[in-house]
Amino acid sequence: MFGENVVQWTSKIRVWSQKGLYHRALSLFLKMQKAGIEPNAVTFSTVLSVCAQCRSKSSGLTLHSLVLKNGYSNQVFVSSGLISMYVKYGLVFDARKVFDEMPERDGVVWNNMISGYGQSGLGEDACELFCGMMKECVGFRGFVSEFSVASVISACGHVGRCRLGGCVHSYALKVGLDSDRFVGSSLVDMYSKLKDLGCARIVFDQLGDRDTVVWNTMITGYAHNDYEDEAIELFLQMVLGGISPNYTTFSAVINASSVMPDGVLGSYFHAKTLKYGYLLDVYVGTALVDMYSKCLIMTEAERAFLEMCKKNVVSYNALITGYGLSGDHVKALETYTLLRIEDMKPDDLTFLGMFTSATASCAVIEGAQVHSQSIKLGMDRFILVTNSIVNFYSKCGLLDCAIRAFENIQGSRVVARSAIISGLVQNNEGVKALEMFCEMHKLSEKADEFSSSSVIKAVASLGVVAQGKHLHGYVIKHSLDRQIFVGSALIDMYSKCGVMEDARKLFSEMPEKNIVSWNSMITGLAQNGFTNEALLLFHQMEKYDVSPSSVTFVGILLACCHAGMVHQGRHYYQQMTSHYGISPTVEHCTCMVILLGRAGYVDEAEEFLRGSQYKDELGIWKSLLASCEAHKDFDVAARVAEYCLQLNPDDTSTYTMLSNIYATKHLWSEVGKTRDVMKRVSGTKEPGCSWIEVNN
Repeated sequence: MFGENVVQWTSKIRVWSQKGLYHRALSLFLKMQKAGIEPNAVTFSTVLSVCAQCRSKSSGLTLHSLVLKNGYSNQVFVSSGLISMYVKYGLVFDARKVFDEMPERDGVVWNNMISGYGQSGLGEDACELFCGMMKECVGFRGFVSEFSVASVISACGHVGRCRLGGCVHSYALKVGLDSDRFVGSSLVDMYSKLKDLGCARIVFDQLGDRDTVVWNTMITGYAHNDYEDEAIELFLQMVLGGISPNYTTFSAVINASSVMPDGVLGSYFHAKTLKYGYLLDVYVGTALVDMYSKCLIMTEAERAFLEMCKKNVVSYNALITGYGLSGDHVKALETYTLLRIEDMKPDDLTFLGMFTSATASCAVIEGAQVHSQSIKLGMDRFILVTNSIVNFYSKCGLLDCAIRAFENIQGSRVVARSAIISGLVQNNEGVKALEMFCEMHKLSEKADEFSSSSVIKAVASLGVVAQGKHLHGYVIKHSLDRQIFVGSALIDMYSKCGVMEDARKLFSEMPEKNIVSWNSMITGLAQNGFTNEALLLFHQMEKYDVSPSSVTFVGILLACCHAGMVHQGRHYYQQMTSHYGISPTVEHCTCMVILLGRAGYVDEAEEFLRGSQYKDELGIWKSLLASCEAHKDFDVAARVAEYCLQLNPDDTSTYTMLSNIYATKHLWSEVGKTRDVMKRVSGTKEPGCSWIEVNN
């Protein structure tokens, strides 16, 4: 074909390679061997590049054997080709073996090896090799290129090597590589990963020539570090500057817009993706599903999901997570079934979303089915999944199942133990929660803010202030007392134990407060009879622009109940519904009925209760009946008792109160009839229970 000339064969192989016809190039190399033409170093270098491009591992390994056989392994550019080939195969350790066996290396070889480590996610190795190059190579400046600098900078960002990253940045400034877009983009990415957005923005602003990749890196850095407003603002600057966004840009800004509560901004970016033609991209589509899911706009999330031409596991996970957040376990299961029909393998985030939906709905049967699936697929070994399993069973009150799942955990148990402690507290098992926390301490497992706040709640429910003070000392020792949830739990604990001085001190010293902190303090003051102080704190909260919640008004109405402030109670109840738009709960209605009833407005209390949405709540009616008994209002009491017995004919306490009311009116025959009926329906009155603390 080309006679016996190796140069002509090599030239033809290179032509096919340049055209992207790698398999034809390999076929030509085989023909060359059959023709008895010995390849030279240039031939091997060319064919190694072909093998790397077509990802043919078997051909590459065979070629490496031929290189060794023909004695070309000492040729720098041949070994460089071997390193590049192995890196492309993902066999970075084989590449390093070739690198170590080279008698001499040039800048290309060092750069290839450093880049190979970076591409393989071995950032620490990339950093160490770069440092080795700087030490070993006398004229290392000639070895360093913008590619190796960019690779090691990216590696520093991945592994958190702040100091080395700063040194490489200084070196890039010294040799004038900082103006290179590739290096500049890597610097922005590194500082973003190190959460130093100030330095990232300085580098970004100083880059004279910024392409879409550089803009995307800065926007993504802002979005991933919770600087959503800055990410969106930079996107607008990018568009106004005439730079066309791509799918990466839209993925980042859509993710940034997901923190907005109403989804309006996300809808705007949705329209923009349609305009620029990126709506069908899998990453953009997944970002849209995730955004609408986080905003709980599930109809739009479903539509975005259905419009995607191509879906991956992440897309399904985004939709399943949305159903989990909205508590729709049925649709979460349906989506999981679709994922399996598409022959995709679920990951740990899939099961996290599934367990979240089952937990939110307390869907025990469905959650157990998900648990079975996780075992079947071997996903129950992942710590994220096992923690979700424990949390699911704990929240659903199946504490035995939660403990069994907890005992099977391999590795850290802190998060799972926190879930069990929380579940014990929610199921009124405060003593067991305290015991488990003590066991955690004995095993030298460091508690987190969640387990600490949960066990403090257990102490609050038990009213054991001495244990509470021990826990307070523990959280101070482990620097958890500054955490908002821990501080709020301590305030609640001291309030329920009646130690208001400590509660006030804690509240005043908290460096940061949220609505939970304010609610804990207001409710604590109300429960302990400090009405004026509770109301004053409520008005202070408004001045600090902290919007009150439903729990806030429970505390306020409770304070009014303790002080008999009927007029103020009516005012705050009306303000809650009309000004703040908070729908009344059963707790609010109970407070209002008690407030009116205790003040003697039993007729108004009855009218209020009959007009509320909780008129079938027996507990509230019994509170009103107690007020009727206290004020000896026989007429209202008779109607209330009759309604209570309609709701529950077997309730002995209603008969007892009705009997007492008849006795105050000296209606002894009615007293006898009532007690006879009570004996027939249930027999005896339920006994009360009280306890005291002795020696802790």
